[in-house]
This record gives sequence, structure tokens and C-alpha cells, in this order.
Amino acid sequence: MKEHTRREALGVVIDGLESTLRAADEWEDQPPPQRLLSSSQPFCYDTLTFQQWLQWQMIPRMRHILENYEELPESSAILPYAEEFVPQGAEHGRELLRLIERFDTLISE
Repeated sequence: MKEHTRREALGVVIDGLESTLRAADEWEDQPPPQRLLSSSQPFCYDTLTFQQWLQWQMIPRMRHILENYEELPESSAILPYAEEFVPQGAEHGRELLRLIERFDTLISE
């Protein structure tokens, strides 16, 4: 896949993550306190929910990378972690997991 096409596809996935979180009423109006966002643990698992991590860490960071044509990460394996914390019985949960799987695939190509 060409780099430009890959970046466009990643942008669609990132927008889809936001719209899915909004549709599930899991999009927050106010960020958590900075101390919670500053965790050194993967996915901020000790301070944020997975959905908060998506909204306040992953989505903004990927938008920054895409908008500024910065180097993409070399690999991604978010799906196994997401499967532990995203309710798979709900339509929104299944859609989040589908988008995360697509993200992992696009990044790791």
C-alpha cells in the first residue's frame, strides 16, 4: 500500500474510533487530570480506562503524526489489550475492536 493511501486509511480509522466512542456515549468533555495522563505504564492502564486512553492519548497522538507527516510507528498490537477491556457484546464494542484491528494492520504493514 502506498504511504499516502495508508495515511488516509489511518485517518479514517482514527475518525471512526472517535465517532464510535461518541455513539457509545464514552467520549468525555473534560480531560482527566494531567497526573493521570502522565502514567508511564502502557495504555496508562494504571490511571485511565481503555476508552479514556484512546480519547486522550492515542487519537490525539495519531492525528498529530498524520497531520504533520511524521514517521508512523513501526508496529502496533493494541487489539489483544483492547479485547480485555472493550465489551464485545455491544455493537459499539465490536466496532471499536474492528477499528483497532484495522489500525494494527495498517501500522504493521
